[in-house]
Amino acid sequence: MITHVFHIHQHDWLVKAYINSDDSDADLILGELLSVGADMDTMRDAFRNLREWKVNTGLTYTSRWHRTTIMVVSKTTSAKEFFNTLVHEISHAKTHICEYLGIDLTSEEASYFSGGLARDLFPHVKHLLCEDCRNKITGCHCEH
Repeated sequence: MITHVFHIHQHDWLVKAYINSDDSDADLILGELLSVGADMDTMRDAFRNLREWKVNTGLTYTSRWHRTTIMVVSKTTSAKEFFNTLVHEISHAKTHICEYLGIDLTSEEASYFSGGLARDLFPHVKHLLCEDCRNKITGCHCEH
């Protein structure tokens, strides 16, 4: 699992991303969700997704009180599925954070949130965006 934590200084907001997770990561992720006050429905969904080792899934939970967003992307079956799930969860994170901060979701500032989250995650996940890298094919020409 790839764990990346970053701080959005402008808004004093913490984002914790757990990428390429599987059932062995369940206790850590469930503990993180519990520590920021996740509700029972979220905990149940996270437990089911993580313990049943569902692929191509994700979960994003945001606590306005802890000013923290937890974003989870499970293992995926392809680079295309990874990209889809990552973008989906980034969209949820952007929506949660902007709503809590009172930022218009149609504004340029809201769009910068999505781009900023993607930019901060890219160095940590770029190898999951290349099918050759995912399959450890030698001679890959992507820039990693």
